[in-house]
Amino acid sequence: MIFEDIREMEEIVKNNDTKKALSLIKEPKHRPAAKTKKRSSLMVSAHQVKHLNKIDELPADVIMLNLEDGVPKDKKEIAKIMAAVFLSRIDHIDKEIVIRTNPLNETGKEEIKFLEKFSFNAFRIPKVNSIEDIDDAFMLTNKELQASIETKEAYFNLKELKHPKLTTFYIGIYDLLNELKIPHSVISPNNPLIHRILSDFSLTARYLNITPIGFVYQQYKDLEGFKQWCLLQKNLGMQGVGCITPAQCETANKIFGEDKEFAKMIVERFEKEGPFTIDGLYVDEPIYKNYKQIIG
Repeated sequence: MIFEDIREMEEIVKNNDTKKALSLIKEPKHRPAAKTKKRSSLMVSAHQVKHLNKIDELPADVIMLNLEDGVPKDKKEIAKIMAAVFLSRIDHIDKEIVIRTNPLNETGKEEIKFLEKFSFNAFRIPKVNSIEDIDDAFMLTNKELQASIETKEAYFNLKELKHPKLTTFYIGIYDLLNELKIPHSVISPNNPLIHRILSDFSLTARYLNITPIGFVYQQYKDLEGFKQWCLLQKNLGMQGVGCITPAQCETANKIFGEDKEFAKMIVERFEKEGPFTIDGLYVDEPIYKNYKQIIG
């Protein structure tokens, strides 16, 4: 935990006391940004002080401090300030921290300007339509940029979004289907349309050398269903998935990281012996390179 007692901050958020919240922000200090495999990206709404206080203990590779969906309109400003309060108080954390702003044409630009000076990994920009949106964010920050692919314009023009500061794509399947006027009932592990959407997304992202992250499974109590989606999205080329509970993170971490020990053994043996055979698998240069990528 970051604070021993959060009762005062919970009261500040309840009363939308922005003045008192601003007084809790400490002078920004440089803290090295952690880098992870991005197996699990956990959404934490920035107005939920109880959840913010646990971000250093949560089993996620990426903590997504959310200012957008999940934050009521009347809590947007206090959420932005509380994100700054916690960012200013963290001394060390072994997770990536990403700020999910509101759309740039709403309050996103102001949020970037306000939070830019603190130590964290990246800004995630929602409702991206074109490379101009990425350029607009780029002009405001030196941080890494990530993009939510949830509009039909972004999805069908993914190759146009290449930018030197853009490192990660998150697919927003629910918003994308809404834009395409396709019912959410098509979201089934056996539906070839979903396979097409996800595989095209991940392949194009990897062509651009951008990390593809799969969508959030909203049925958060159905861990067996979540496991099936993790396995499918991994097989369709995703690097990890979005999560909304710590239990989902634990499942995602296991599934998206389960090849690592075997890969390490393959790499070490190949580098020592050269080509070899194991359990009917002939390990030559291309196979070796694949496993080397897995261990990072």
